[in-house]
Amino acid sequence: MQNRSRETLLKLAVALVAGLFLLDRVVLTPAIARWKQQSERLDSLRQKVGRGKQLLTRGPALRARWADMQHSDLAAEGAEAENEVFKSVGRWARESRVNFSSLTPQWRGHDDGYDAFECRATATGDQAALGRLLYELETDPLPARIEECEITARDAQGKQIGLSLRFSFVRLRPDSKR
Repeated sequence: MQNRSRETLLKLAVALVAGLFLLDRVVLTPAIARWKQQSERLDSLRQKVGRGKQLLTRGPALRARWADMQHSDLAAEGAEAENEVFKSVGRWARESRVNFSSLTPQWRGHDDGYDAFECRATATGDQAALGRLLYELETDPLPARIEECEITARDAQGKQIGLSLRFSFVRLRPDSKR
């Protein structure tokens, strides 16, 4: 009789362990995995909503900045745009007291709705003058961007420095201004 109750008890224990194992594999583990996935998804959505709220609050300022950028690009006429660029370059040279030994302009069209007026320039001056030139270029109201910049010493003491520079200006096409 004792053996039978022991066998029954062992069978119940094995059935209970097998049932718990199946419960873990079939119900608990998938439920926990889905819970984690849902938590990650909710975190991602919360971040997106936060970014969206930031954009909504910054929207008017961004639109105003974009409108300002659209109005500060180069003129639509090629000759007028080139004149604006040459006036800016002359102003930079006066403000920074550098000497331009060459300035080579070239128009480049892009498929993204804008044209670029690219210039290659070579200038000489001391370190402070060239630093001021770069500052003037970067803070100019025209949309200018430095593409390449190479600085070389022209004398043994390093008092005369040469600057090779490639910079470009942007002109939005009329169909891309929205």
